[in-house]
Amino acid sequence: MNYPSARSWFYTLIILFATVSLSMASFPDKPITILVHSKPGSAIDITSRQIANIARKYCPAPILVENKSGGSGVIAMRTALNRKADGYTVLGVTKSFISTILLTQSGITMDDFYFLACMVEDPEALITNRRSSVRTLEEIISDARAKGGKQRWLGPLVGGVDHLMALRTWDILGIKAEWIPYEGGSDALAALMGKHGVVYVGNPGDILGRPDLMIAAVASPHRLSRFPQAPTFVEKGYDLTSEVLWRGYAVRKGTNIEAVNYLTDLFRKVSRDSAWLNFVHATAARPVFYDHREFTRMVNRDQQIAIKYLQKAGILKTNRGDKTASYRLSAFVLAGIYLLILLFTYLFKRRWLSGDTVIAGFFIFTGLFLYWQTFNFPAGKLTSSVGPASIPRLWIYGLWFFNLWLLISAVKHPAEQKANSGKIVVPLRLVILMFVYVAVVQYLGYYLSTLIFLVLGAYLLGYRNHLLIFGVSLGYIGFAYFVFFKMLQVPLPELIWFH
Repeated sequence: MNYPSARSWFYTLIILFATVSLSMASFPDKPITILVHSKPGSAIDITSRQIANIARKYCPAPILVENKSGGSGVIAMRTALNRKADGYTVLGVTKSFISTILLTQSGITMDDFYFLACMVEDPEALITNRRSSVRTLEEIISDARAKGGKQRWLGPLVGGVDHLMALRTWDILGIKAEWIPYEGGSDALAALMGKHGVVYVGNPGDILGRPDLMIAAVASPHRLSRFPQAPTFVEKGYDLTSEVLWRGYAVRKGTNIEAVNYLTDLFRKVSRDSAWLNFVHATAARPVFYDHREFTRMVNRDQQIAIKYLQKAGILKTNRGDKTASYRLSAFVLAGIYLLILLFTYLFKRRWLSGDTVIAGFFIFTGLFLYWQTFNFPAGKLTSSVGPASIPRLWIYGLWFFNLWLLISAVKHPAEQKANSGKIVVPLRLVILMFVYVAVVQYLGYYLSTLIFLVLGAYLLGYRNHLLIFGVSLGYIGFAYFVFFKMLQVPLPELIWFH
């Protein structure tokens, strides 16, 4: 028997040693990506790019910034959770994520993440127009009481960080007001300068370059060195110091401890760097470093405060359980009522029964179902806010008006519908198709099930222009994605295996 030579054993050991060494290579051995939930130029984007630049001094691996905008952070969060828990994907997180998670049905929770470090605190502030008759905190309180809850406060979106600041401020000051949401902070600031509201809720840096604006009060324990003339809530006798917009970084929970420790130490080094300190001070914010324990405690505290005030304002439902059963129940109850009406009409008013009346009735009841679902969308009842439910309801009102007119016309002129009296098979098929659509939308998701419904519905109606059918259907899906999901933040159902 021939045994391996000493040289063969030597080479084998060398190969094994190299293989083990490579497999045990220390973190990081490839680029690290920071996911940002907004477009380039936003605060968290600029902050992350600054961190990536400074971290090059302390990290041998490149650090990249990747923008994943959409869904008020849901897309970035889901992207981070879908990637490996190896530390090479870091998520930029802000306080706004708390509202996003609470107000959407994304299936994501703050507990899905391991919070590495909080790096920036930007205190909330009440901003007024210098040219207005209401400028100081005392004048805001006096004017709000005089207007009996009709004072207008401006800011971005419903249920966001600034809206929560307004809700908590009203509670502590003992006043009532109206929240007027805008798509972005710049639009709300423009409205304030145009005197379309009394107070803008934002951060001290928002008045930079805007000499007509001033800070009425800031949620900080002490006056800010950058804004020494701005009074704090504390000195005015109100306990508002913890309302800050924080920015920090997290990884997917379950990330290996070596990567977590390395990243934590990296953020600690960046937080002490003079270039970083100068950058944060220039933005009128405060540089901080809160490690995992302190950062997580702050996130949990802010989440409890958010739940309290969102529920108090009627924006967040007290019962936040699975609504799938409620959807199906309401759908089948309305479907049963509609079928009973069809049966009654067939037995006693058969001359009213035609394709037009069946279709009109079908869309009227569909509108009822859709309107019922809008009560699950974020909408500020006690704050007179406009929320994501508003635009869908306007569409539903138009749907009702058109189909009521069609129904009344068909009933008033049954003779004109005689030619259609025997053509009820197609509308009934559409009704059945709609029932199937309602039953499967929670499994296939809104986009896929709606695409299938539109295509099959067009073929049932007799259309055969394939290119036009698919073009219009895909166009509507794109419209629904950008308008309802991205702009209005409507929580549309997704594929069940995404959860």
